[in-house]
Parts: sequence; C-alpha cells; structure tokens
Amino acid sequence: MKKYFVIVITLFLIFSSGITQAITLENLQQQFSQNKVVRADFKQDRFINGLSHPLHSTGKMIISQQDGLWWQQLSPFKMTLKMNQVRMEQNIDGGTPQIITAENQPQLFQFNHLLSAIFTADAQMLKNNFKLTLTEHDKQWNLTLIPISAPLNKIFKQIQLSGNVYLEKIALDDMQNDKTEITFFNHKTTKLTQHEQSLFK
Repeated sequence: MKKYFVIVITLFLIFSSGITQAITLENLQQQFSQNKVVRADFKQDRFINGLSHPLHSTGKMIISQQDGLWWQQLSPFKMTLKMNQVRMEQNIDGGTPQIITAENQPQLFQFNHLLSAIFTADAQMLKNNFKLTLTEHDKQWNLTLIPISAPLNKIFKQIQLSGNVYLEKIALDDMQNDKTEITFFNHKTTKLTQHEQSLFK
C-alpha cells in the first residue's frame, strides 16, 4: 500500500492551468508550469482483485511550486503527507511522523525524479520512458502513458491522465490487474494563505 501511495501522491504534481487550444505535449509542458499553487479536493477508489467493493478515500491537497506537496486524507482515517524534492513526511492519525529523505531512500527519490517528467509534461523525458497518446475532444484532453522502461514498466500497465482546465482524473492500471482512480474537484489557484504556508513546515 505504501508503495502505491507514494506513486499516486507523486503523480499529483501534474496539476495544470487552463488549456484553450488544440493540445500538444508542448502545450501541456507550457501550461503545467503556469500556476504557482493549485488546491483541490479528491476522492480515490482502489479496485483490488478479490475485494467485492473498492477501497474509498477522500481528502484535500495543495501543490506549491515553491514548497512541494501537502496531501491530507480525511476518510476512512486521517493521514497527512508532505513532500518536496529531498524529504517526505507521513503522519497517520496524529501518530509519530515517518520521515524519508533522498539520502536514506535514494531509489525512491530517483523514481520520483523519473515521474517528474509527468509532473511537468517534459516532452523529451516522456518520449524516452513512455509510449504516449495525447488526444482532445470537446476541450477535454486525455494523455495515455504506457511505460517502456524500468521501474515503471514493472509496476504499471498504463497511466491515464485527463482534464479540461485542470487535471480532473488519474487512472492507474498496475501489473497485478488492480486499478486506482483519483478524481479532483473544487480547484483553486490563489496564493497560499499564512496558515497554508505553515502546513509545509
């Protein structure tokens, strides 16, 4: 579960600003860098073989280009995660925080740097690591990524990202034939409040 949580959280950094023209990967790369802050509420469903019902969770998140990611799951239990380029801190229901750094988990952070191609829609990096298909219909874009290099091709069959003005959905199909779907809503892009800045400390 922890592995998937890290991967899913990492993928959230692809949040973007408005897209108003026929879409290309270069358009996405430019648009994804425009908003300094993006907030959203989310709901997540994990469909696991052998379980009759999906595992459902809800929460809220903030992405700041300067400060990193703050993610808080509110149900079925409270869990908070803060992550930047060198440090990740996870706290479950007010317990002792678990801290992972680039120094003590270099492979994890190397993995995250690979996924940064997704965060920024880095055209060259995506082409080097994924077979990709980008389409648009009625201003709704969809980016399908099929991994062609390790470690992603050992974990995922494909990753699908879709949205309109913002990223609205991520769908992860893994090699265990399980699926995770994350939907985002109530996006806001105003600057961080003083309270929100304190969440990243």
